[in-house]
Amino acid sequence: MNFKGLILASWALANVAYAQGIYQQQMRRLNGDQHVSAPIQSLAKYQGTPLLTSFFMPDCRWCQRQHKVLTQLQSSCPKLQTIMLGVQGSKQKLRQQLKREKNTFPAYIANKEIVKAVGAQSPVPMMLIFNQQGQLTFKTIGYTRQAKLSALLKQHKICS
Repeated sequence: MNFKGLILASWALANVAYAQGIYQQQMRRLNGDQHVSAPIQSLAKYQGTPLLTSFFMPDCRWCQRQHKVLTQLQSSCPKLQTIMLGVQGSKQKLRQQLKREKNTFPAYIANKEIVKAVGAQSPVPMMLIFNQQGQLTFKTIGYTRQAKLSALLKQHKICS
């Protein structure tokens, strides 16, 4: 095996381990019942369904634009479960951002392990897309137009 093959194999193994681990990660919920202290939950309830994790932070214009794309995509790809993962902001600021966007997706504060796995200074907006088997199928960094995102979801047989 040449060097390039070794690097690709290492990357694939790391992604499989990360993908399987994301469902076990414990994160604090940002939205839901506001009268109850924000519970710490895992993403285990999303196993067995295609999952799009969208990273966002407060006052990020590109994140706001990406959120609009995800909202529009929801009607054309209803089997895709989208969740928002907040980074680089206080719980209050992340909640304010979700409120400004009129967010309807489940939202969590990304824990330290996830932030570390995607890079200490996680670029936003960023999306990780997992198939029904929980495998990371593709990742986007930066704003992704709806047409491109729809094409990627079709290419990876997540949406028709």
